[in-house]
Amino acid sequence: MLSSSRAAIFDMDGLLFDTESIARWAWKQSLKNHGYTMSDDLYIEFVGRDLSWREKLLKKIYGASLPFESVTVQRIEIGDERELREGLPMKPGVLDLLHQLSNLGVIMGLATGTARTRAIRRLTNAGIQQYFTTIVTSEDVAEGKPAPDIFLEASRRMNIAPLECVVFEDSSVGVEAAFRAGMCPIMVPDIEQPSPEIKGLAYRVLNSLEQASELLAGLFGETITKESFHP
Repeated sequence: MLSSSRAAIFDMDGLLFDTESIARWAWKQSLKNHGYTMSDDLYIEFVGRDLSWREKLLKKIYGASLPFESVTVQRIEIGDERELREGLPMKPGVLDLLHQLSNLGVIMGLATGTARTRAIRRLTNAGIQQYFTTIVTSEDVAEGKPAPDIFLEASRRMNIAPLECVVFEDSSVGVEAAFRAGMCPIMVPDIEQPSPEIKGLAYRVLNSLEQASELLAGLFGETITKESFHP
């Protein structure tokens, strides 16, 4: 599997961009404004999950009367305002890795739980949208991570078999989804550290995407040729 990989699929938030600190602040602030509180431990349960799952969790904790739609609208408004004001840093190693994969002829896709318009805005503002031939969001699939749907849809759109796809993820549910899709998951943890079980599903757990370069020959061995390297 590792020597015949042809595609790389990336998560976005917490992997390509340092979004989680703003997202956590926005959720906490919006919930507070509506009369609820959120702990850091509760937010960690949000990481990698889609909105429907988050709604079920919050209503299970706070009751069915929680105005989830109002909370969500406000947290997007205040989060986006802060993001646009302060900027959204890219994670270390992102640009180098995307450039290397592009030079190697590896097809790249994005699979994110973030809404399409916001995902494209972030990629465009960072100047990296052109690297991704396919963008799949939670809007495009029936079930979010840890279901494999979003990764399977990405591989279908790229016309590349799941076994030929490497997935870069920061969340445990993302690693589980990639594994269930029959792909090769590489985890780069952000605010959530993997359990022993998740480590067992991942091909590698890296400290940052800067470490991914040393894996490329093993992952995309048949793609790499002498002509792929540029001095």
